[in-house]
Amino acid sequence: MRAPAPFRLAAPLLIALVAAGCAPSRVLLTGPERDQAERFFAGLPGGVSFPVKATFSGVAEPMARDAIPFVAGVNAPSPSEEVVGVYDPLGRGVLFLANDGRRVDVTRGPAADLAGFRGASALWAGSLSIARVLSGAPGYPVEGGEAARQADGGWSLEEERQVLYTDPGRKFLAGALYRLPGMTVEVSYPDRDSTEPPRRLAVAVRGVKITLRRDEE
Repeated sequence: MRAPAPFRLAAPLLIALVAAGCAPSRVLLTGPERDQAERFFAGLPGGVSFPVKATFSGVAEPMARDAIPFVAGVNAPSPSEEVVGVYDPLGRGVLFLANDGRRVDVTRGPAADLAGFRGASALWAGSLSIARVLSGAPGYPVEGGEAARQADGGWSLEEERQVLYTDPGRKFLAGALYRLPGMTVEVSYPDRDSTEPPRRLAVAVRGVKITLRRDEE
């Protein structure tokens, strides 16, 4: 028995729609494109010139709490000598991070309680560079990993400690996910359109959303 004419005409369209819906959002790379992607990601950390000094204004949005404005600064002579200070709008210290390339020591400032910051335990983060993250580069050195093409055409590279994503044009780092002890940190660079240090950063960690805007130098 033959299907009605309208169904015969619509069948190819339905098949195309189903196929599009099932299309993979991530395709593993092989051959020359894989080599190109791996070289691209491997070269990103070296694009940051040390020392790095920068200041930021930002807002932290904890779950079920009002947004908290703050200012921050980073002073990093090298990836293994990094200090980050976080202050309230009146300039009182809230939080200080000291990274020696193996662990990040966390110290509470005098305004920590007022800002709702309770914890102060060290974080064994290995060779993570906070300054590189703030500068729009991978936090860890890139060593191998699994390269793929995302649905938007951009590349990604997944390693044990980090997952990196480019923009659709594959010109710069657009975002990253870092697997740190006891937490996952997601970083994105909204509105980034060049290889220059991004003007804005968005960070999500342990239910807190943080937005940073780099000050003009």
